[in-house]
Amino acid sequence: MKYSYAIHTLISLLIPFHAISAEDRMVDEAPMSLNDCLLYAREHAHANRLSRLEAETAAADKRIGAADLMPYISIGSSGSLSFGRNIDPETNTYDNKKTLGTGFGLEMSLPLFDGLVRINNQKALKAAELRKKKARFVEQDRISLEVIKGFYNISYCRAMVAQMESQLSRDSTDLEAVRKSLELGTKSGADVAELEAIVAADIYELTNQRNLLKKADLTLKTSMGMPLSDIPLSIDDRTEIEWSCAEVRTLPEIEEAQIAVKESRMYLRAAKGGYSPRISFNAGISTSYYRMIGMQAEFPTFSRQFRDNMGEYLGLSFSFPIFDGLSTRNRVKKATIQLRENEVRLEQTRYRIDQSAEEARLDHEAAKEELAAATSRLEAENLAYKAMRRKYELGAVSAIELYTSSSKLAQAQANLTGKKIQRIITEITLRYYQGYPLIK
Repeated sequence: MKYSYAIHTLISLLIPFHAISAEDRMVDEAPMSLNDCLLYAREHAHANRLSRLEAETAAADKRIGAADLMPYISIGSSGSLSFGRNIDPETNTYDNKKTLGTGFGLEMSLPLFDGLVRINNQKALKAAELRKKKARFVEQDRISLEVIKGFYNISYCRAMVAQMESQLSRDSTDLEAVRKSLELGTKSGADVAELEAIVAADIYELTNQRNLLKKADLTLKTSMGMPLSDIPLSIDDRTEIEWSCAEVRTLPEIEEAQIAVKESRMYLRAAKGGYSPRISFNAGISTSYYRMIGMQAEFPTFSRQFRDNMGEYLGLSFSFPIFDGLSTRNRVKKATIQLRENEVRLEQTRYRIDQSAEEARLDHEAAKEELAAATSRLEAENLAYKAMRRKYELGAVSAIELYTSSSKLAQAQANLTGKKIQRIITEITLRYYQGYPLIK
Protein backbone atom coordinates (compact mmCIF):
# COMPACT_ATOMS: atom_id res chain seq x y z
CA MET A 1 0.00 0.00 0.00
CA LYS A 2 2.87 2.37 0.73
CA TYR A 3 4.27 1.66 -2.74
CA SER A 4 0.89 2.36 -4.36
CA TYR A 5 0.53 5.60 -2.42
CA ALA A 6 4.00 6.76 -3.53
CA ILE A 7 3.16 6.14 -7.19
CA HIS A 8 -0.15 7.96 -6.83
CA THR A 9 1.65 10.94 -5.26
CA LEU A 10 4.26 11.06 -8.05
CA ILE A 11 1.55 10.99 -10.70
CA SER A 12 -0.31 13.85 -9.04
CA LEU A 13 2.88 15.91 -8.88
CA LEU A 14 4.28 15.25 -12.35
CA ILE A 15 1.31 15.92 -14.61
CA PRO A 16 0.12 19.25 -13.11
CA PHE A 17 3.74 20.51 -13.02
CA HIS A 18 4.03 20.22 -16.79
CA ALA A 19 0.67 21.86 -17.36
CA ILE A 20 1.54 24.83 -15.13
CA SER A 21 4.93 25.43 -16.75
CA ALA A 22 3.39 25.30 -20.21
CA GLU A 23 0.82 27.92 -19.20
CA ASP A 24 3.52 30.11 -17.67
CA ARG A 25 5.49 29.97 -20.92
CA MET A 26 2.48 31.16 -22.92
CA VAL A 27 1.76 34.00 -20.48
CA ASP A 28 5.37 35.19 -20.06
CA GLU A 29 6.32 35.43 -23.71
CA ALA A 30 4.96 34.87 -27.20
CA PRO A 31 6.20 31.71 -28.90
CA MET A 32 9.22 32.22 -31.18
CA SER A 33 9.13 30.77 -34.67
CA LEU A 34 12.23 29.24 -36.24
CA ASN A 35 12.88 32.45 -38.17
CA ASP A 36 12.57 34.45 -34.94
CA CYS A 37 15.21 32.25 -33.33
CA LEU A 38 17.50 32.67 -36.35
CA LEU A 39 17.12 36.45 -36.28
CA TYR A 40 17.82 36.54 -32.55
CA ALA A 41 20.92 34.38 -32.97
CA ARG A 42 22.21 36.59 -35.79
CA GLU A 43 22.25 39.59 -33.44
CA HIS A 44 23.11 37.99 -30.09
CA ALA A 45 25.14 34.80 -30.63
CA HIS A 46 28.66 35.38 -29.34
CA ALA A 47 30.35 34.01 -32.47
CA ASN A 48 28.29 36.34 -34.67
CA ARG A 49 29.11 39.33 -32.49
CA LEU A 50 32.82 38.52 -32.67
CA SER A 51 32.69 38.16 -36.45
CA ARG A 52 31.03 41.59 -36.71
CA LEU A 53 33.85 43.10 -34.65
CA GLU A 54 36.42 41.42 -36.89
CA ALA A 55 34.71 42.96 -39.93
CA GLU A 56 34.81 46.39 -38.25
CA THR A 57 38.53 45.89 -37.52
CA ALA A 58 39.15 45.10 -41.20
CA ALA A 59 37.29 48.29 -42.17
CA ALA A 60 39.49 50.28 -39.78
CA ASP A 61 42.62 48.69 -41.31
CA LYS A 62 41.42 49.79 -44.75
CA ARG A 63 40.99 53.36 -43.56
CA ILE A 64 44.46 53.32 -42.00
CA GLY A 65 45.90 52.05 -45.28
CA ALA A 66 44.14 54.82 -47.20
CA ALA A 67 46.07 57.37 -45.13
CA ASP A 68 49.30 56.26 -46.84
CA LEU A 69 47.96 57.63 -50.14
CA MET A 70 47.41 61.09 -48.68
CA PRO A 71 50.07 63.83 -48.39
CA TYR A 72 51.83 64.12 -45.05
CA ILE A 73 51.77 67.64 -43.55
CA SER A 74 53.45 68.61 -40.31
CA ILE A 75 54.21 71.77 -38.40
CA GLY A 76 57.07 72.07 -35.97
CA SER A 77 58.99 74.48 -33.85
CA SER A 78 62.24 74.44 -31.93
CA GLY A 79 63.91 76.60 -29.34
CA SER A 80 67.45 76.82 -28.05
CA LEU A 81 69.41 78.78 -25.46
CA SER A 82 73.18 78.82 -26.12
CA PHE A 83 75.77 79.34 -23.37
CA GLY A 84 79.48 79.81 -23.66
CA ARG A 85 81.37 79.86 -26.91
CA ASN A 86 79.02 79.83 -29.90
CA ILE A 87 78.47 81.43 -33.28
CA ASP A 88 77.07 84.93 -33.53
CA PRO A 89 74.20 84.80 -36.05
CA GLU A 90 75.01 88.37 -37.25
CA THR A 91 78.78 88.01 -37.86
CA ASN A 92 79.01 84.24 -38.16
CA THR A 93 82.02 84.32 -35.81
CA TYR A 94 82.58 82.75 -32.43
CA ASP A 95 81.81 84.70 -29.29
CA ASN A 96 80.89 84.14 -25.66
CA LYS A 97 77.38 85.60 -25.72
CA LYS A 98 74.19 83.92 -24.62
CA THR A 99 71.86 83.46 -27.55
CA LEU A 100 68.11 82.67 -27.57
CA GLY A 101 66.92 81.18 -30.86
CA THR A 102 63.63 79.76 -32.07
CA GLY A 103 62.61 78.19 -35.36
CA PHE A 104 59.28 77.39 -37.00
CA GLY A 105 58.46 75.28 -40.01
CA LEU A 106 55.63 73.81 -42.04
CA GLU A 107 56.43 70.94 -44.40
CA MET A 108 54.56 68.61 -46.71
CA SER A 109 55.61 65.33 -48.29
CA LEU A 110 53.67 63.59 -51.07
CA PRO A 111 54.64 60.21 -52.55
CA LEU A 112 54.42 60.36 -56.33
CA PHE A 113 55.52 56.85 -57.29
CA ASP A 114 56.54 53.80 -55.27
CA GLY A 115 55.93 50.94 -57.69
CA LEU A 116 52.18 51.04 -56.83
CA VAL A 117 52.98 49.48 -53.46
CA ARG A 118 50.57 51.69 -51.53
CA ILE A 119 47.82 51.36 -54.12
CA ASN A 120 48.06 47.56 -54.21
CA ASN A 121 48.19 47.40 -50.42
CA GLN A 122 45.03 49.50 -50.32
CA LYS A 123 43.32 47.15 -52.78
CA ALA A 124 44.39 44.19 -50.65
CA LEU A 125 42.99 45.83 -47.51
CA LYS A 126 39.73 46.53 -49.33
CA ALA A 127 39.56 42.85 -50.32
CA ALA A 128 40.36 41.87 -46.72
CA GLU A 129 37.43 43.97 -45.50
CA LEU A 130 35.10 42.27 -47.97
CA ARG A 131 36.50 38.86 -47.02
CA LYS A 132 35.76 39.52 -43.34
CA LYS A 133 32.20 40.47 -44.25
CA LYS A 134 31.79 37.16 -46.08
CA ALA A 135 33.41 35.36 -43.14
CA ARG A 136 30.74 36.96 -40.97
CA PHE A 137 28.05 35.43 -43.17
CA VAL A 138 29.83 32.07 -43.01
CA GLU A 139 29.71 32.23 -39.21
CA GLN A 140 26.07 33.30 -39.29
CA ASP A 141 25.17 30.28 -41.44
CA ARG A 142 27.08 27.93 -39.15
CA ILE A 143 25.26 29.28 -36.09
CA SER A 144 21.95 29.19 -37.97
CA LEU A 145 22.36 25.49 -38.75
CA GLU A 146 23.05 24.86 -35.06
CA VAL A 147 19.95 26.83 -34.09
CA ILE A 148 17.82 24.88 -36.59
CA LYS A 149 18.95 21.55 -35.15
CA GLY A 150 18.45 22.81 -31.59
CA PHE A 151 15.02 24.21 -32.43
CA TYR A 152 13.72 20.94 -33.85
CA ASN A 153 15.41 18.97 -31.08
CA ILE A 154 13.16 20.84 -28.64
CA SER A 155 10.17 19.98 -30.81
CA TYR A 156 11.15 16.32 -30.70
CA CYS A 157 11.69 16.35 -26.93
CA ARG A 158 8.33 18.05 -26.39
CA ALA A 159 6.62 15.41 -28.50
CA MET A 160 8.32 12.71 -26.41
CA VAL A 161 7.19 14.35 -23.17
CA ALA A 162 3.61 14.63 -24.42
CA GLN A 163 3.70 11.01 -25.54
CA MET A 164 5.00 9.79 -22.17
CA GLU A 165 2.38 11.87 -20.33
CA SER A 166 -0.33 10.25 -22.44
CA GLN A 167 1.10 6.79 -21.80
CA LEU A 168 1.41 7.50 -18.06
CA SER A 169 -2.16 8.74 -17.94
CA ARG A 170 -3.40 5.63 -19.80
CA ASP A 171 -1.45 3.20 -17.62
CA SER A 172 -2.54 5.05 -14.47
CA THR A 173 -6.17 4.65 -15.53
CA ASP A 174 -5.56 0.93 -16.08
CA LEU A 175 -3.98 0.71 -12.63
CA GLU A 176 -7.00 2.27 -10.98
CA ALA A 177 -9.31 -0.11 -12.89
CA VAL A 178 -7.25 -3.14 -11.77
CA ARG A 179 -7.36 -1.95 -8.16
CA LYS A 180 -11.15 -1.78 -8.33
CA SER A 181 -11.19 -5.23 -9.89
CA LEU A 182 -9.00 -6.44 -7.00
CA GLU A 183 -11.56 -5.14 -4.54
CA LEU A 184 -14.27 -6.98 -6.49
CA GLY A 185 -12.18 -10.14 -6.55
CA THR A 186 -11.81 -10.38 -10.36
CA LYS A 187 -8.09 -9.48 -10.37
CA SER A 188 -5.23 -10.69 -8.25
CA GLY A 189 -2.56 -8.79 -6.35
CA ALA A 190 -0.02 -9.88 -8.98
CA ASP A 191 -1.98 -7.98 -11.63
CA VAL A 192 -1.87 -4.83 -9.49
CA ALA A 193 1.88 -5.24 -8.88
CA GLU A 194 2.53 -5.62 -12.60
CA LEU A 195 0.68 -2.41 -13.43
CA GLU A 196 2.34 -0.55 -10.55
CA ALA A 197 5.72 -1.55 -12.01
CA ILE A 198 4.59 -0.37 -15.45
CA VAL A 199 3.43 3.00 -14.05
CA ALA A 200 6.72 3.36 -12.16
CA ALA A 201 8.60 2.74 -15.42
CA ASP A 202 6.42 5.36 -17.13
CA ILE A 203 7.22 7.90 -14.39
CA TYR A 204 10.94 7.22 -14.77
CA GLU A 205 10.81 7.61 -18.54
CA LEU A 206 8.71 10.78 -18.28
CA THR A 207 11.24 12.27 -15.85
CA ASN A 208 14.06 11.34 -18.22
CA GLN A 209 12.31 12.93 -21.22
CA ARG A 210 11.69 16.14 -19.27
CA ASN A 211 15.36 16.33 -18.36
CA LEU A 212 16.25 15.84 -22.02
CA LEU A 213 13.85 18.68 -22.86
CA LYS A 214 15.60 20.94 -20.35
CA LYS A 215 18.99 20.10 -21.89
CA ALA A 216 17.64 20.75 -25.38
CA ASP A 217 16.30 24.11 -24.18
CA LEU A 218 19.74 24.95 -22.74
CA THR A 219 21.49 23.92 -25.98
CA LEU A 220 19.26 26.15 -28.11
CA LYS A 221 19.69 29.12 -25.76
CA THR A 222 23.46 28.65 -25.89
CA SER A 223 23.45 28.60 -29.69
CA MET A 224 21.33 31.76 -29.80
CA GLY A 225 23.31 33.65 -27.16
CA MET A 226 20.18 33.94 -25.03
CA PRO A 227 20.39 34.39 -21.22
CA LEU A 228 20.49 31.00 -19.50
CA SER A 229 17.50 31.57 -17.24
CA ASP A 230 15.41 28.84 -15.65
CA ILE A 231 12.39 29.90 -17.71
CA PRO A 232 11.96 27.47 -20.64
CA LEU A 233 12.22 28.97 -24.11
CA SER A 234 8.78 29.30 -25.68
CA ILE A 235 8.89 28.25 -29.34
CA ASP A 236 6.29 27.76 -32.01
CA ASP A 237 7.22 24.19 -32.96
CA ARG A 238 4.94 23.74 -35.95
CA THR A 239 6.71 21.61 -38.53
CA GLU A 240 5.45 23.28 -41.70
CA ILE A 241 8.14 24.96 -43.81
CA GLU A 242 7.40 28.01 -45.92
CA TRP A 243 10.07 28.69 -48.51
CA SER A 244 10.30 32.21 -49.85
CA CYS A 245 11.10 32.91 -53.49
CA ALA A 246 14.54 34.22 -52.58
CA GLU A 247 17.20 34.56 -55.21
CA VAL A 248 19.66 31.69 -55.22
CA ARG A 249 23.07 32.90 -54.07
CA THR A 250 26.64 31.70 -54.02
CA LEU A 251 27.55 30.26 -50.66
CA PRO A 252 29.48 32.84 -48.58
CA GLU A 253 32.14 30.24 -47.77
CA ILE A 254 33.07 30.02 -51.46
CA GLU A 255 32.91 33.81 -51.85
CA GLU A 256 35.25 34.23 -48.90
CA ALA A 257 37.79 31.83 -50.45
CA GLN A 258 37.56 33.65 -53.79
CA ILE A 259 38.19 37.01 -52.16
CA ALA A 260 41.14 35.57 -50.23
CA VAL A 261 42.76 34.68 -53.59
CA LYS A 262 42.21 38.25 -54.83
CA GLU A 263 43.66 39.67 -51.61
CA SER A 264 46.80 37.51 -51.94
CA ARG A 265 47.21 38.59 -55.55
CA MET A 266 47.17 42.27 -54.50
CA TYR A 267 49.75 41.64 -51.79
CA LEU A 268 51.97 39.89 -54.34
CA ARG A 269 51.80 42.92 -56.62
CA ALA A 270 52.64 45.17 -53.69
CA ALA A 271 55.64 43.00 -52.83
CA LYS A 272 56.92 43.16 -56.40
CA GLY A 273 56.63 46.96 -56.23
CA GLY A 274 59.57 46.89 -53.84
CA TYR A 275 61.87 46.54 -56.86
CA SER A 276 60.69 49.89 -58.30
CA PRO A 277 62.22 53.34 -57.69
CA ARG A 278 60.52 55.78 -55.35
CA ILE A 279 59.76 59.40 -56.15
CA SER A 280 58.29 61.89 -53.70
CA PHE A 281 57.53 65.61 -53.70
CA ASN A 282 58.49 67.82 -50.76
CA ALA A 283 57.55 71.41 -49.97
CA GLY A 284 57.71 73.66 -46.93
CA ILE A 285 58.22 77.04 -45.35
CA SER A 286 60.42 77.97 -42.38
CA THR A 287 61.43 80.98 -40.34
CA SER A 288 63.49 81.82 -37.26
CA TYR A 289 63.95 84.38 -34.48
CA TYR A 290 66.95 85.16 -32.29
CA ARG A 291 68.29 87.64 -29.77
CA MET A 292 71.36 88.09 -27.56
CA ILE A 293 70.59 87.83 -23.85
CA GLY A 294 72.07 90.61 -21.73
CA MET A 295 72.91 92.88 -24.69
CA GLN A 296 71.63 96.45 -24.66
CA ALA A 297 71.39 96.57 -28.43
CA GLU A 298 67.95 96.56 -29.98
CA PHE A 299 66.93 93.52 -31.97
CA PRO A 300 64.20 93.37 -34.63
CA THR A 301 60.83 92.40 -33.21
CA PHE A 302 59.55 88.87 -33.37
CA SER A 303 56.97 89.68 -36.07
CA ARG A 304 59.57 91.42 -38.22
CA GLN A 305 62.12 88.59 -37.91
CA PHE A 306 59.33 86.07 -38.52
CA ARG A 307 58.56 87.83 -41.81
CA ASP A 308 62.11 88.68 -42.86
CA ASN A 309 63.56 85.24 -42.09
CA MET A 310 60.77 83.41 -43.88
CA GLY A 311 61.93 80.93 -46.53
CA GLU A 312 60.15 78.46 -48.86
CA TYR A 313 61.38 75.37 -50.61
CA LEU A 314 60.22 72.80 -53.15
CA GLY A 315 61.96 69.53 -53.89
CA LEU A 316 61.80 66.12 -55.51
CA SER A 317 63.49 63.08 -54.02
CA PHE A 318 64.37 59.96 -55.98
CA SER A 319 65.68 56.65 -54.68
CA PHE A 320 66.34 53.34 -56.36
CA PRO A 321 66.81 50.14 -54.33
CA ILE A 322 70.06 48.35 -55.13
CA PHE A 323 70.46 45.94 -52.23
CA ASP A 324 68.19 45.47 -49.21
CA GLY A 325 69.46 42.19 -47.85
CA LEU A 326 67.14 40.24 -50.18
CA SER A 327 64.14 41.29 -48.06
CA THR A 328 62.11 42.32 -51.12
CA ARG A 329 62.89 39.04 -52.88
CA ASN A 330 61.82 37.01 -49.85
CA ARG A 331 58.64 39.06 -49.46
CA VAL A 332 57.76 38.28 -53.08
CA LYS A 333 58.39 34.58 -52.48
CA LYS A 334 56.24 34.61 -49.36
CA ALA A 335 53.40 36.42 -51.15
CA THR A 336 53.63 33.92 -54.03
CA ILE A 337 53.34 31.00 -51.61
CA GLN A 338 50.37 32.66 -49.88
CA LEU A 339 48.64 33.12 -53.24
CA ARG A 340 49.13 29.45 -54.16
CA GLU A 341 47.94 28.39 -50.72
CA ASN A 342 44.73 30.39 -51.05
CA GLU A 343 44.15 29.03 -54.56
CA VAL A 344 44.40 25.49 -53.18
CA ARG A 345 42.13 26.49 -50.29
CA LEU A 346 39.55 27.77 -52.77
CA GLU A 347 39.67 24.48 -54.66
CA GLN A 348 39.37 22.58 -51.39
CA THR A 349 36.39 24.68 -50.31
CA ARG A 350 34.55 24.07 -53.58
CA TYR A 351 35.25 20.35 -53.32
CA ARG A 352 34.03 20.20 -49.72
CA ILE A 353 30.87 22.18 -50.53
CA ASP A 354 30.10 19.83 -53.44
CA GLN A 355 30.63 16.86 -51.14
CA SER A 356 28.38 18.34 -48.42
CA ALA A 357 25.70 19.17 -51.00
CA GLU A 358 25.74 15.59 -52.29
CA GLU A 359 25.58 14.24 -48.73
CA ALA A 360 22.64 16.55 -48.01
CA ARG A 361 20.83 15.28 -51.11
CA LEU A 362 21.40 11.64 -50.13
CA ASP A 363 20.34 12.32 -46.54
CA HIS A 364 17.15 14.01 -47.74
CA GLU A 365 16.25 11.13 -50.05
CA ALA A 366 16.94 8.65 -47.24
CA ALA A 367 14.88 10.72 -44.79
CA LYS A 368 11.85 10.68 -47.11
CA GLU A 369 12.09 6.89 -47.54
CA GLU A 370 12.56 6.35 -43.81
CA LEU A 371 9.59 8.60 -43.05
CA ALA A 372 7.36 6.51 -45.32
CA ALA A 373 8.59 3.31 -43.64
CA ALA A 374 8.07 4.80 -40.16
CA THR A 375 4.49 5.77 -41.10
CA SER A 376 3.72 2.22 -42.21
CA ARG A 377 5.29 0.82 -39.06
CA LEU A 378 3.20 3.09 -36.84
CA GLU A 379 0.01 2.02 -38.58
CA ALA A 380 0.90 -1.64 -38.07
CA GLU A 381 1.90 -1.17 -34.41
CA ASN A 382 -1.29 0.80 -33.77
CA LEU A 383 -3.43 -2.04 -35.12
CA ALA A 384 -1.43 -4.58 -33.09
CA TYR A 385 -1.85 -2.54 -29.91
CA LYS A 386 -5.61 -2.19 -30.39
CA ALA A 387 -5.93 -5.92 -30.84
CA MET A 388 -3.73 -6.58 -27.78
CA ARG A 389 -5.70 -4.13 -25.67
CA ARG A 390 -8.96 -5.81 -26.67
CA LYS A 391 -7.52 -9.14 -25.57
CA TYR A 392 -6.37 -7.58 -22.28
CA GLU A 393 -9.84 -6.24 -21.59
CA LEU A 394 -11.20 -9.72 -22.19
CA GLY A 395 -8.57 -11.19 -19.86
CA ALA A 396 -6.79 -13.18 -22.59
CA VAL A 397 -3.35 -11.54 -22.09
CA SER A 398 -1.39 -10.18 -19.13
CA ALA A 399 -0.49 -6.60 -18.34
CA ILE A 400 3.13 -7.32 -19.28
CA GLU A 401 2.09 -8.39 -22.79
CA LEU A 402 -0.04 -5.26 -23.10
CA TYR A 403 2.89 -3.13 -21.90
CA THR A 404 5.19 -4.76 -24.45
CA SER A 405 2.76 -3.92 -27.24
CA SER A 406 2.33 -0.41 -25.86
CA SER A 407 6.14 0.07 -25.77
CA LYS A 408 6.42 -1.00 -29.40
CA LEU A 409 3.71 1.49 -30.31
CA ALA A 410 5.51 4.23 -28.35
CA GLN A 411 8.76 3.42 -30.12
CA ALA A 412 7.01 3.60 -33.48
CA GLN A 413 5.49 6.99 -32.58
CA ALA A 414 8.86 8.31 -31.40
CA ASN A 415 10.53 6.98 -34.53
CA LEU A 416 7.93 8.66 -36.75
CA THR A 417 8.35 11.99 -34.94
CA GLY A 418 12.12 11.72 -35.26
CA LYS A 419 11.91 10.92 -38.98
CA LYS A 420 9.59 13.89 -39.59
CA ILE A 421 12.07 16.22 -37.93
CA GLN A 422 14.98 14.56 -39.71
CA ARG A 423 13.26 15.13 -43.06
CA ILE A 424 12.73 18.81 -42.22
CA ILE A 425 16.36 19.32 -41.17
CA THR A 426 17.73 17.53 -44.25
CA GLU A 427 15.45 19.59 -46.49
CA ILE A 428 16.66 22.84 -44.91
CA THR A 429 20.29 21.70 -45.22
CA LEU A 430 19.81 20.70 -48.86
CA ARG A 431 18.16 24.02 -49.67
CA TYR A 432 21.06 25.82 -48.01
CA TYR A 433 23.64 24.09 -50.19
CA GLN A 434 21.49 24.85 -53.21
CA GLY A 435 21.92 28.55 -52.40
CA TYR A 436 18.73 29.44 -50.52
CA PRO A 437 19.24 31.69 -47.46
CA LEU A 438 18.46 30.28 -44.03
CA ILE A 439 16.99 33.51 -42.66
CA LYS A 440 14.03 35.13 -44.40
